[in-house]
Amino acid sequence: MTFESVVDGDTVETSAGTVRIIGIDAPERGACGYAEASTLVSSLLSQGDPIILELPDGENDEDQYGRILRYVGTDEGVDVGLTLLTAGLAVARFDSTDGYPAHPRESDYHAAQVATVAADGAVITVACKAASDAAEQARIVAEQQAAEAAAPPPAVDEWWRQYTSCTKLKQNVNGHPTGPFSRDNPSEASIYDWFAHGTGNNGDGEGDGLACE
Repeated sequence: MTFESVVDGDTVETSAGTVRIIGIDAPERGACGYAEASTLVSSLLSQGDPIILELPDGENDEDQYGRILRYVGTDEGVDVGLTLLTAGLAVARFDSTDGYPAHPRESDYHAAQVATVAADGAVITVACKAASDAAEQARIVAEQQAAEAAAPPPAVDEWWRQYTSCTKLKQNVNGHPTGPFSRDNPSEASIYDWFAHGTGNNGDGEGDGLACE
């Protein structure tokens, strides 16, 4: 028997007919990982290559779609199903763990599996999971950045408002500056305005633009 073409990661066309590889499940057409799984099979088998098809005892000859059920191997003895599993491009499935007939390589296939299955039953390859995780992390970071951008700026510490006169300010033991404060200095203008006009104690008695001299 010879290999003809790849249908997807777990199904191939052969001179014996359409073969569904026993014990594995790869991503469906159009799903993430489909192309990579198909490409791996194509790297192992070319059109016209001899192909080894094996039906273990107790396994169904065909599936419900009329596809031949077989282990698939290359002429060099490479197990195509196992290769897909170890590459993270398929999961071990359709065996005694989920209501199908057991097969001899079942334990080895499950031990080799590194891909995962989504809640909806879809196969998630290693690369697709990494890409999904990266996208989710990027989404979280973007949301955090958006939230930070929308947050109001922190309140300015207007420490001087706790003092109701220059006299009380100069008696402070909090380490706050005691003046003078210039109305012409942008960094001191608010402090000047408070002591000159806000406290009611006319902190700029001389009217020279300096408060709390």
